[in-house]
Amino acid sequence: MEKNSSSYVNKIWNLFSSMKFGLTLLGIIAVTAGIGTVIPQEAGYPAKAEGVNIIWQALGFTHIYNTFYFHLLLGLLCMNLVVCNVQRFKGIYHRTFRPNLPEGLSSIPQIVRCELEGSNSGLKQALQKTLRARGYFLMMEDSKGGWNSVGIKRRWGNWGSFLTHAAFIILIFGALIGSVNGFKGFLFASVGTINPIRDIQVQKGRVTENFSVKINSFEPRFLPNGDRDNWYTDLSIIDEKGAEVARRIISTNHPFTYGGVTFYQSAWAVKTTLEFDGQKYSDNMYEGTSTGLFKLPGTDISLNFGIGRNLRQPGIYYQARKGSKQVQEGQIPAGQTVDIQGKCKVTVEG
Repeated sequence: MEKNSSSYVNKIWNLFSSMKFGLTLLGIIAVTAGIGTVIPQEAGYPAKAEGVNIIWQALGFTHIYNTFYFHLLLGLLCMNLVVCNVQRFKGIYHRTFRPNLPEGLSSIPQIVRCELEGSNSGLKQALQKTLRARGYFLMMEDSKGGWNSVGIKRRWGNWGSFLTHAAFIILIFGALIGSVNGFKGFLFASVGTINPIRDIQVQKGRVTENFSVKINSFEPRFLPNGDRDNWYTDLSIIDEKGAEVARRIISTNHPFTYGGVTFYQSAWAVKTTLEFDGQKYSDNMYEGTSTGLFKLPGTDISLNFGIGRNLRQPGIYYQARKGSKQVQEGQIPAGQTVDIQGKCKVTVEG
């Protein structure tokens, strides 16, 4: 029974120490991540994800990075890297600190072998002086009738691949912990509003924190030549008593972390209101998006909206068509309302 158990352990160890197994896992992870790139994900495109075939949704393709099988693949890859590093550690250590000394001429490749004339002691001293002066790590050992030596330069390079694998292990392990125990969600917050963190639209995990987020201001800044520099959001953290406990200006690729929660600036949007047939409909139009043509019910008018291109005066642009003919177009700046063919009114709230 013990022999069988030992045999199974060896088979599992050999599997996880196999480079072929690691490359296979990387290939499967690449294909899986490719699916997540092609199919809209709930975390980034919730509306588009809802339109994906129900079979793909059931398989988790619309939230593939949070599925158990993606976590399993990352876990297996992490184990593969750990086992490979453990198995290689002894050899790397010996090559760095205790390299094997040649036992005779037969153990030295012919291509690097040469013969020098001189006394043993003289050659030994000259070798030591020359190699150490050139930055070699030198080990020597006396033997019958002479001595053996080995010189290594840039010996720390042996640890390059080991440290690279260790870095991947830390990244994967951290990603797994964050994916399993953390939360990720999206919050659209307009300027001047205070938003409880628990109101965030969570794609995974659960929010246990109880503070709020206030958006003090939001603005684009421009370079002297007129190009956009970045978007900047002045963000405050409000505790349960209504006091400001932290404040930071964040921008693209410069997030803010408070209480273990990291806030990233994701996108900006224009809040719009459509008045039609006595009803009001409000929505947020996000940067880089367009509504596509949609028809006003009971009319022959089709509308298309998009984000305005003049970043110094945020707003939306619109087009109105009757059939295939364009009958009206223009831009609506923030705070203004436009009447479209007497059928509806569109207001940019801010």
